Amino acid sequence: MKKKIKIIFIGTSKFAAYHLKGLIDSIYTVSCVITKPDTYANRGHKLTFNSVKKLAIKYKINILQPKYLNSLTLINNIINYQCDIIIVVDYGLLIPNKILNIPKLFCMNVHASLLPRWRGAAPIQRALLENDLKTGISIIKMNDFLDQGNIIYQIEYNILLYDTYGSLYKKLAVLGLQGLLLILNKISKGEQIKFKSQNINMIKPTYAKKISKIECKLNWFLSAKKLECMIRAFNPSPGTFFIIKDKRFKVWKAEVVNNFNNHHINKIPGTILLINKYGIQINTNNGILNIQIIQPSGKKQMNIQNFLNYKQYKNLFRKDNIIT
Repeated sequence: MKKKIKIIFIGTSKFAAYHLKGLIDSIYTVSCVITKPDTYANRGHKLTFNSVKKLAIKYKINILQPKYLNSLTLINNIINYQCDIIIVVDYGLLIPNKILNIPKLFCMNVHASLLPRWRGAAPIQRALLENDLKTGISIIKMNDFLDQGNIIYQIEYNILLYDTYGSLYKKLAVLGLQGLLLILNKISKGEQIKFKSQNINMIKPTYAKKISKIECKLNWFLSAKKLECMIRAFNPSPGTFFIIKDKRFKVWKAEVVNNFNNHHINKIPGTILLINKYGIQINTNNGILNIQIIQPSGKKQMNIQNFLNYKQYKNLFRKDNIIT
């Protein structure tokens, strides 16, 4: 039998949906889901529902999709649910004070970083881009500043050498749900919840701004390590790419080559140094990047051995050709 903790859940993404499903499968009651309005895919031809809405429909949970979070209608609707807690996971908009003050206990947010590092929209990708050694989950009591509330729960995760945005996204979702259920269990038992200031360890805050399209183009004047971090940070979305002879190619996997002769030093960054079954080795501003998995426009991902079976690509990717 479910315990009497009434929850309103606010979220939009697959990351949020994973947490919502965990709450649905638990002993707690989700009275209502608030998510962003529906969007149109394929240049406006087809109305699509986000992952959170699809799940709410499946489990017959009431759904609110406000255009404006300050609307009186929305505020009254939330008040009428008489919730104990509001849980926010990857919603994408700042929650105003009028909503934060409604629940009997508090609003809490599950955030995919070790706050105060990487506040903002893209914490997982920014951690990978900066080659952070660790990341994690922070659950905070929300205030009206972006990701600046007091910490209720925090757990670290050591980033693996081959972790991508996709793999980290899944791993942190699991850790986030575990932490969320742990906190709810304490509340249901009547235990006191402790709050810790984000400033207690004097860690400098950083901001994880949204990823822009221009960041996804591989710039060979960066180091090989930075490019490898980019490829992992944007895999599977939005994906890194380069252009050669006006043709666009996505890169899904690459590695830094440590053992290579010094003949590349005077080559322009972007110069193809070697092509073999192990990859395409490209000169950068600092080091060699070996591309292992590539995707031509309109085709599937493929390893380099299969890629070079196509004559049109083999002709493009010759030694000393320059990639832009």
